[in-house]
Formats: sequence, structure tokens, C-alpha cells
Amino acid sequence: MLFEEQRWRADNASGRVIRSRYPGGNQPTDDSTYYPGQLDGPIGPIAADPTALTAQIDTTQPRFLGPTAVIRGLASLLGWRTPNQAARTAILTVLRDTAGITYHPSVTDRAGRTGIGVSATADDIRFLLILNPSTGELLAYERANGSLPP
Repeated sequence: MLFEEQRWRADNASGRVIRSRYPGGNQPTDDSTYYPGQLDGPIGPIAADPTALTAQIDTTQPRFLGPTAVIRGLASLLGWRTPNQAARTAILTVLRDTAGITYHPSVTDRAGRTGIGVSATADDIRFLLILNPSTGELLAYERANGSLPP
């Protein structure tokens, strides 16, 4: 099943998520509103320094849980924010310096968009981020059994 989410978040940890399921059919769209203080995670932009970014990731997914925690933590951050150029550099630095992360130069998501992929696998579950190669925006995040072909 494919989900598309539109997210908005304010600095007071309030926000809104509209989730659509594809294929459509009889499945409803979810529309959730979060009041001040209801959203978890760091407030503000994605850190532009790799050390600070690592600390942001650790707030939701402690790195001692391994490389999949880095993927999951970045999915959480990128799901709410668009990184600026300095933050994109920090993201790539953290990914480069994390053992167990695999780079995929061209991956197509389930909606047909092509981007760069980074993945990590634990307990035969693959965690994959697909990023827009020009903007660094999150195109897709998925969890699946198994691993991607090389």
C-alpha cells in the first residue's frame, strides 16, 4: 500500500498531517491536527553541522541502535522539514560516516519518482530513504522485508 503525506509543523510543536492512500478506492484520507506541544522531535530547522544533526537524530532514534536508526531518524526530520544546502551537506556527511549505510545511485519509488537512495538493513528489514538529488527533499521512505539489489 502506498501513502502520500502532506505535513505542516509550527515551532510550537503543533501541526497537521493529511494522509492519502493509493490506490484510492474506498479507503479514506486521514486528516489529523496536532495542537501545541503534541508533536515529538526537535523544533526548528535541520542542523547544518554533522555533530548537531547527529544530536537531532538521537532525539528520536538513538544511534546506538545502529545504521537503521540513522535512516529512521532522518526520515522523521525530512518528513517535516526541507533541508537547506548546509543541512544537505550535513546529512550526506552523517550518512557517509555511518557504517552499514548502503548508497543506491538511482532508485525509483512506488509513485514512479527517481532519486538517490540510502538504506540499512536489520533483522531482514530494509529501511530506505529516497531523496531528490537536486533539493535533498524526501521523496519516499519505506520499510520492507529483504534488501535492494546491488
